[in-house]
Amino acid sequence: MIIIANAIDFSDPALKKLPLTFHQPFKGIYAFARISSLIVLIPAWGIYYSITRPRESWTVKECVSNRMIRWFMPLNSYCGLHPLSLDKTKEPSPESLKETSFIWIEPVEDSLIRGIALDDKVKSVRVPGYVWPKTQALEDAEDLVGLWIHGGGYMMGNASESFGESEIPRQLSKRSRVKNILSLDYRLVHEGCHPAQLLDALSAYTHLVKTLGISSSKIVFMGACAGGNLVPMLVRYLYEEKVLPLPAGMMLFSPVLDMVIDLEMKQNLSGPRPNTSIDMLATSHIPNVRLMGHNDLKLLASPYLSSNRAFPGSYKSYPPTFISIGDAEALKREAEQLHHLMKNDGVNVILDEQPDASHDFLGVPIIPNDKARENAIVRACEWIEWIGHGEGTGI
Repeated sequence: MIIIANAIDFSDPALKKLPLTFHQPFKGIYAFARISSLIVLIPAWGIYYSITRPRESWTVKECVSNRMIRWFMPLNSYCGLHPLSLDKTKEPSPESLKETSFIWIEPVEDSLIRGIALDDKVKSVRVPGYVWPKTQALEDAEDLVGLWIHGGGYMMGNASESFGESEIPRQLSKRSRVKNILSLDYRLVHEGCHPAQLLDALSAYTHLVKTLGISSSKIVFMGACAGGNLVPMLVRYLYEEKVLPLPAGMMLFSPVLDMVIDLEMKQNLSGPRPNTSIDMLATSHIPNVRLMGHNDLKLLASPYLSSNRAFPGSYKSYPPTFISIGDAEALKREAEQLHHLMKNDGVNVILDEQPDASHDFLGVPIIPNDKARENAIVRACEWIEWIGHGEGTGI
């Protein structure tokens, strides 16, 4: 299965043009109109979904929650907002950390920076990291170690224990053999364009392997949403450049794998993702373009950023992979495409698809998806158990 980017005109200046809503007073007007309209919309949605629901198993609360989040999401894309991002130059107060400890991750050494990571305008910098659990240092880990990369569309979120998506490393640290986890607070689009995010991920892995001396065979990469895009990007970099060994495995939770489809939709070359009308996720080409910065937009169609569009043979000798997705997600199709490519290339890959679960169901606690959450965590822990025994096979 080869998913080639349709005939996108990457030179079209309209693709890189930011909307008026990035600037005042249009930003304020747009934000006020979108937020204030919820006064009318929420009761209307409540009535509508009490009559008909997208999925039979969904409660009215779940339907309204999905719709409300989807209504809010364009504020980030169209207004350049970056909610829940933290100042990466400051250390958090010890009192704010109950479950994790804070560390600084130093810039990656120049000898490890090659190919797609080389950029005269973007350099590796010191970034924050959070260690699960607070009571044990990473170098004292007796079993598997995780490298966790949070989501947020490269626009929002953080790596701290207070961010909602941290429920994933929290549960895995408590319930699986990955007891010790480094959570990376990488640069978002307003803090640096590509390859900043790749460099930050590389520096975190370098910290584990070279600074702490943890064997790559004990390290599992984990990422959700945009973190589920950055994890395959890092693995692809390690696979191509061979600057460090590949990890023991990677885990992708509701991953954003196709970074070019929004450009195709912008130029009317593709229809929307499946489940777009019912999922909580609302995507846009704008953050993807911002992520590229001064780089050629064609890079979005490469296997580094759109891993579901890689050519056959691209995944031979790849580490075992676990992909978790909800079958009501807009990202379902691209997860299935990546699974298909990997399976055909002989990768030990599992696609765990939870019925009626929406985007990031493991990391968005306000969506009442308790059954899907529990089932997915159990499956993830079972997969980790196989990895821990060195089998890396399907369960």
